[in-house]
Amino acid sequence: MNDNDSAKSGSDALRKDDALAWSIRMRGEVTEQLQEQFEQWLAESPRHRQAYNRYSRVIAQAEILKSSGQTSEATTAKLVTRPSRRWMMFGAAAAAVIVFAITISAGGTPIPGSAVSAHAAEPLVTERGEIRSFELEDGSMATLDSNTRIEVSISPDTRYVRVSHGRARVRVANDIRPFRLAAGQGIVTTNEGIVDVMIVAGRQVVVELISGKAHLASASRAASAAAEPQSLRTRWALQYGFHDQQIGSTARPSVSSSAEWPSGWAEHRSIPLDQLISEANEYASLPIVVEDPKIAKRDVSGRFKISDTEIFLQRIADLFDLTIHRRPDGIYLRSQ
Repeated sequence: MNDNDSAKSGSDALRKDDALAWSIRMRGEVTEQLQEQFEQWLAESPRHRQAYNRYSRVIAQAEILKSSGQTSEATTAKLVTRPSRRWMMFGAAAAAVIVFAITISAGGTPIPGSAVSAHAAEPLVTERGEIRSFELEDGSMATLDSNTRIEVSISPDTRYVRVSHGRARVRVANDIRPFRLAAGQGIVTTNEGIVDVMIVAGRQVVVELISGKAHLASASRAASAAAEPQSLRTRWALQYGFHDQQIGSTARPSVSSSAEWPSGWAEHRSIPLDQLISEANEYASLPIVVEDPKIAKRDVSGRFKISDTEIFLQRIADLFDLTIHRRPDGIYLRSQ
């Protein structure tokens, strides 16, 4: 027997040991047939083993949280470094069996947005003032605006991104797998294109198609069955309520500055100063305040680097003859 055969034999033994442990820990809840199916599922792809390991860690962490209210800090620290093996094996087995059952029931396609998936969603996050681009596993590119979080799940059958808060632009790579971009109760589906999704104050979602073809539908199966998906049009934005089960969106022309936000610039033909300040405050570490209400309501036009607070402040101060005063609670613009 050569080294490769030995490694394969060891790997097979490991899978059998795992299956035996799951059977014991599940106290007979795993049938022999399901055990065999699960062994096959593990062998199909290294990602399946990674998913199992990931769920082992998640379940162990959940047990730590569960126990933390009844233990001292020292005990909790001990649990963090040495999670319960019994719970870890039992929980991981349960999660893995659920993963397999869901995958089989969906015809091999992980269910987007589900808390249990063969390919657990990976979060991508930006801090306040940061604009950052991430290349996804399928070759797509996701650009996140200031203070944004998305969860990404890409499998052999589907591509899925959920925007939790903030604003994201996804340049979807051409692929036969559908790309689903979700926010609130709405899902945008496309195979290739550029789509913006912005969540406003946790209440409204604005979806804009920059290029390509895409449609918007409800994430609720009952709602989506009752309503036809809405096609997105370039240079038009659709807006709907974050918590709305029925996606009754309203269309409006795209804001002229929306196309440039990944560069940190905003261009306006005419906008009240207080609204422009509000855009800049999405990037500022301290809130910018115009003390004179009359000046705050004056219109301004031009191109502004709103992601760079210092450059922005100086530009506004020069335009309106204002002085900059810094305090612990904010940055104040006053008339000279």
